[in-house]
Amino acid sequence: MAAVSSESRAPLVSVLTPSFQQGRFLADCLESVARQTYPHLEHVVFDGGSTDGSLEVLAAAGESVRWTSEPDDGQADAVNKAYAASTGEIVGWLNSDDGFFATDTVALVVEAFERHPEADVVFGDAGLVDERGLILRHHHARWRESGRLPLISPLAQPAVFLRRVALGPGEPLVRTDLHRRLDYELWLRLRSRGARFVHLPAVLAVDRDHPQRKVRTTDDLFVEETERLIREYGPVFEHRRLRRLGSLVRRVRGVPAVLTWERQAPAFPWRVDARWRRVLRQVATVHPVQLTDRQRGLAGAGR
Repeated sequence: MAAVSSESRAPLVSVLTPSFQQGRFLADCLESVARQTYPHLEHVVFDGGSTDGSLEVLAAAGESVRWTSEPDDGQADAVNKAYAASTGEIVGWLNSDDGFFATDTVALVVEAFERHPEADVVFGDAGLVDERGLILRHHHARWRESGRLPLISPLAQPAVFLRRVALGPGEPLVRTDLHRRLDYELWLRLRSRGARFVHLPAVLAVDRDHPQRKVRTTDDLFVEETERLIREYGPVFEHRRLRRLGSLVRRVRGVPAVLTWERQAPAFPWRVDARWRRVLRQVATVHPVQLTDRQRGLAGAGR
């Protein structure tokens, strides 16, 4: 466990989880939070009225989770409800099909905020897993506080934490008029205000990839909402000609991580296979979400 200064001054960390009809994944998410070694933690779940067994999973979690199940207006509404119900100085957001990677994830994040009192956001890397929890590859996160950004968010949303004071009083965490790009809009909003982003070079979360996930089923929304962000924030996106080379470099940089997964104490029930298979996937596999020509055409728009 990472060292944290005097327990009496240790900040409360709020973990927010929107949930709807994700019962087959939800238990893994809850377990990954419950197994955190950091003691000052609250997990707030807002479920949209699931009928697939999710409520039974939540009830079985006991006091480790504070949850509500009621109709909502979608993921963003649930996230904002959880945010409003939480009180932590530091806030993280885990979707119900994702989770924290190791048992010391939150402790590492708190330690990073203590080392960087100027930081508004601390973000780390992620491990991409499949439906069964097999780790597929390492995702190296990065961020620019100025200049152009890639069309696909370079941050892994479940591996991002922010100080509550980075938002204004009564300000919702995410916008309810967005569905596909609501996390990216949050990063852009904070960047536009001069927020300081600090990278923690550690795998903090698992991002579960499966056919039903939103990034695989909402291509039209990707275009529509990206155009909206360009109108609001200007020409912030780019599509580099050498993008594939840059992606390869980042994948190669992740090889040491995939070779040492076993050294971590899992919070999420991920599993690994042979090291040679991991390295092959890490180096040879491109991003699971491929951009269409229309999506790539958004880069540089708004000039």
